[in-house]
Amino acid sequence: MKSNQQSTRFFAIIFTLLLSSSVVAELVVEEGYVRKPIPGRSMSAAFMTINNTGKDDVILKTAAIEGAKSVEIHTHTHTDGVMRMRQLHELTISAGGSVVLEPGGLHLMIFGIETLPDNPQLTLCDENNQCSEFTLSVRKLVQ
Repeated sequence: MKSNQQSTRFFAIIFTLLLSSSVVAELVVEEGYVRKPIPGRSMSAAFMTINNTGKDDVILKTAAIEGAKSVEIHTHTHTDGVMRMRQLHELTISAGGSVVLEPGGLHLMIFGIETLPDNPQLTLCDENNQCSEFTLSVRKLVQ
């Protein structure tokens, strides 16, 4: 009887692990970095390529970076010679696709930086509140 209960428990654990791994978004961050803030400033930006290796689109809703109070997804627009940034409240990454966050384009705007670790953790969360964590590097504005 005890062996039968152990087998049932084992298969229940395996099933739960398989189910949970299929639900989590399969995001991969490449070449992710935070630009080191200018001395005396508490804001900066982060750049990277985000790949969605999953079978479903991922709609990112929030981001957080270790050492910062808040992070927003931003884009740049150029209209009549004027460059403007604006916040995006979501960012879709198509199944099998990727999105590039780069200077002058999409990026993560970081506010309230108090102490930025050498390799801060980035947390990206989707519309279902499924979150993925990644380690970023920190780069000086001028290398």
